Amino acid sequence: MSVYANVLLVADGPVSLRHTPELLVALRQAGPNVTTLMTPSAALFLPPLSLSLLSGGKAKTIAEATEADYAAADCVIVAPASLRTLADMRQPEWRERLGYGKRPVLAAPVLLPAEDAQAAEKELQELTACGVQVLTPEQDMSFGAMGAVRTASVSRCLEAILAAVTPHDLAGLKILLTAGPTIEDADPARYVSNRSTGRMGCALAQMAARRGANVLMVHGPMSVPIPEVPGIECVSVRSALAMHKEVMARANACDVAILCAAVADYRPVQYSHEKIKKGGEVDGRFSLILQRTPDILEAVGALADGERPFLVGFAAESEELERNALEKLAKKNCDMLCANDISEPGAGFAVATNRVTVFCRDGERIDLPLQSKEDIAAAILTIIRKRLPPKHNGKS
Repeated sequence: MSVYANVLLVADGPVSLRHTPELLVALRQAGPNVTTLMTPSAALFLPPLSLSLLSGGKAKTIAEATEADYAAADCVIVAPASLRTLADMRQPEWRERLGYGKRPVLAAPVLLPAEDAQAAEKELQELTACGVQVLTPEQDMSFGAMGAVRTASVSRCLEAILAAVTPHDLAGLKILLTAGPTIEDADPARYVSNRSTGRMGCALAQMAARRGANVLMVHGPMSVPIPEVPGIECVSVRSALAMHKEVMARANACDVAILCAAVADYRPVQYSHEKIKKGGEVDGRFSLILQRTPDILEAVGALADGERPFLVGFAAESEELERNALEKLAKKNCDMLCANDISEPGAGFAVATNRVTVFCRDGERIDLPLQSKEDIAAAILTIIRKRLPPKHNGKS
């Protein structure tokens, strides 16, 4: 999903030699226009031309920066930032230049092995009190003779920037989201499951949190990394029974429930604590007796008024998409149902794209073209925002 904004990146210190180029590449892929400024210490290690080539935008030293460079920024991030620069950021000249209170200002401190942890913590607290969003160092980075330094990862910096420049039109909403497959164990080695990776659910969670929602993601075993994004709380489960339990315990406290998980429809009737051995088959055939798992979407749809969240279901179909989707929409008492044809190239499991048709309770149909799952997620959330009744707009 391309984000259109002007970002001012201030790079500081020798650690920028590794951190800044990677962050610039990530920002260019995400879409913002980036102007890069370098402190004197960063300029010793990074030629401006190389940064300009990576970002596609301007790169210069702080001494060369103009008022227009600062004024054009929708967001400012100082990353990486030494403790000395963090102290400078509390001074009136920096506060005025970076525009505290006028736009989001972020800082990603870098802590060296020899630096006093208590002094660093005091510096970070004082900077936070000035209104700067401090990205607490969480990643150790080996940096040659300097040893292991600690700073916020590039992915964390990128997500913080994108969240800062994205309108928070979902702020205050509590969204319950299910994602991934469930696994129904038959014995210690075998199970019943499906091809879901959890990518669509992760995209929905990330986009919702970026737009200000508080997301509770109940997920099965995932094949893709779960977004490490503020605003997402995760509950890990394995089976359909466990997912049903967690969802039903939380559904009535949420404004929106987006049930995106590919829950296994059947589970083995009996679990064997020992691996089922070969032998005893009839004509080489082995039978595994299955029973239905609880229908989570139907259970949430059956909640009483006042307890039932705005309900969004998903349907992965391989034939008669519209008929099956409309039947599911009505039967499960959904407000919206997002259906995709898993037989279509680029719209099934384990791919980065999707093509979705959204069916609404009032009969409206919205066709979303083939695009990235992040873009699909953003479009679905926009439809939810437009259709969400006032009673669901931020439960207390």
